[in-house]
Order: sequence, then C-alpha cells, then structure tokens
Amino acid sequence: MAIDQQKPSVLSDPVNAPNILSLVRALLGLPVVALITYGGHEAWVAAIAVMVLAEISDALDGILARRSGTVTDFGKVIDPMADSLYRALVFLAFLAVGWMSVWLVAIIFARDIVVAYVRTLSQQIGVTMSARKSGKIKAAVQAFAQFATVGLYAAQGFGVDVPAAEITFWLLTAAAAMTAYSGYDYVRGFLAVARPPR
Repeated sequence: MAIDQQKPSVLSDPVNAPNILSLVRALLGLPVVALITYGGHEAWVAAIAVMVLAEISDALDGILARRSGTVTDFGKVIDPMADSLYRALVFLAFLAVGWMSVWLVAIIFARDIVVAYVRTLSQQIGVTMSARKSGKIKAAVQAFAQFATVGLYAAQGFGVDVPAAEITFWLLTAAAAMTAYSGYDYVRGFLAVARPPR
C-alpha cells in the first residue's frame, strides 16, 4: 500500500532537482493550452512536442530522486500534484476547443480536489499518502488519451481521413472513468488507515 508512516524530515531539502523537475512539468501545461487553443495542425504538432517533454520529466523526476537519495515526503506530494495540474490544464484546453465534454472535465477535476483533501487529512493523522497504483494507471490512461486526441485532430489537419471526434470521445470517457475509480481508491486507502482499530 502506498502509505508511509510520517518521518521527522517531512520537508527536508525540498528544493532539489527532482522536485524542481516536477514543478517545471506543471508549468508545461501552459504552453500546451496556448498551442491547442491557438489552433491548426502545426500548433497541435508543437503541442505534442511539449507534451512529450512533460511525460519525459514525469519519468525522470522519480528516477533522479531514487538514484540521488533525495526521496522526501514533500516530493511524494509535489510529484502527483504536478501531474494533476499539468493534465488538468491540457483537459481545460480540450474543453475550450470543444474536444471534450464539461461533464468529463468535471469528473477529472472533482477527483483531483478530493484526493488533495484526502492527502491533507492523512498528513494530519501522521500518514503520508504517496501515489497509489490506481493513480499511476490513471496517469497512463490520461496521457494516452491526451496524446491520441491531439494527434488525431492534427492528422485531420494534414488531410488524414480519421473520425477524430468519435474516437476521442471514447478515449476521454475511458480516461474519466479510470480517474473516478482512482479517486475512490484513494478515499478507500485513507479510510483504511484512518479508522481506529477495533
């Protein structure tokens, strides 16, 4: 279970390369929003390039933290927060250009708000909740749906005959469904450690 007993060094050395990389990933959502909403297949290809950088940073921050021995409770919180902020910005761009339903975006945002409060509550009882397996699967499904959505619409711009709207509807629905399950899993995990022993 991805729940760790809190150590005295909760915020020891929070300013390190892995945590900075996580924060940079969160900020990469802004150019993706700008490129997607600017519109046109060339801008969407550029958006994909920025998205690739964001995904690379997601893999690198964890590797760097483990190899440099700088895994901290702060990093365990900032990493998933950066993921959520980055992906939320991308989904907002989808909503702005009509690629995604407001209901699907609402599910994704609601999950992230619930999980953020669950993490806060867990800290108050002396437990740090790091990323759970369902959260990692959720991130992978969201990433695939985001890349596929931008790629399919970009392909249409290059003259490729592909039903982008139909395909991406089901991909984004699957991403929202996995996101909802992940939220439930975090709440269940929190309740398992929050309930007093009988």
